[in-house]
Amino acid sequence: MSRQRLVGFGLLVMIVGSACGISSLGDAPEAGGSGLPGSAEPTEAPMVPVPINQGLASLDSYRMTYTNDIYDSLAQQRSAITLVVARDRAADASYNRTETRVTTDEDGVASEDVQEQFVIGNQLCLVAEGEAEVTLISDTAQVMTELMSQVVDFNPLIENPVYVGEGVVNGVPVRLYTFEVRSLGAASEAEATRADGNYAIAIDGDYLVHYRFDMELRTGPEGDPSAESSVSFFEVSLEQVNQPVEIAFPADCQAAESLGE
Repeated sequence: MSRQRLVGFGLLVMIVGSACGISSLGDAPEAGGSGLPGSAEPTEAPMVPVPINQGLASLDSYRMTYTNDIYDSLAQQRSAITLVVARDRAADASYNRTETRVTTDEDGVASEDVQEQFVIGNQLCLVAEGEAEVTLISDTAQVMTELMSQVVDFNPLIENPVYVGEGVVNGVPVRLYTFEVRSLGAASEAEATRADGNYAIAIDGDYLVHYRFDMELRTGPEGDPSAESSVSFFEVSLEQVNQPVEIAFPADCQAAESLGE
């Protein structure tokens, strides 16, 4: 397996999961049981959450953070992507922030990019590299965006879930699960020496509140100097559920708006 294929494998798993709707239960127990002796899980409780966009559409406000971090031992390089999405339905406002950062063991930060998008009503402000641009969103563009959020959704990769119990995560009552992915690397030279994680589903609404997936892929045994390895983790955290979320144009957007008038 080439270095490029191995480095991108962790992110590829998530992309494929999103495109194909992977939420495999593998050889998990039926929904009527948790797989743990004496478990008190409700018989009708789903083992996997509803798709993320579907879950978010049921909320009045929220802030969700996606993080994907991959380290490639051969290139001695770490790539990190962080996406923050916030929404306040009452104010008809949303916010997206995308940050990509590449660091190397030898040179430190190799590249870094941050982009922000603010939407309030029909006004859109993009901020990148210290510059802001304000534009108006057409009615057709708004309809298309809403439509695509229903057509294209994200389902996190889950296999062999095990019910742990109930708890509270980020202020939301949840059902807690762990899982283990056993299908990775079956058709390649890479072996998944670790592929597991945990997640939390809201008791009321069945939407995803937290998800973490840790994975290590290797093309040879530990200690083999010729072996390539990739260590990655993917995390989703939903916060400020139905709580006030302040979204406002920053000074750069306000200045750009004034110049455009």
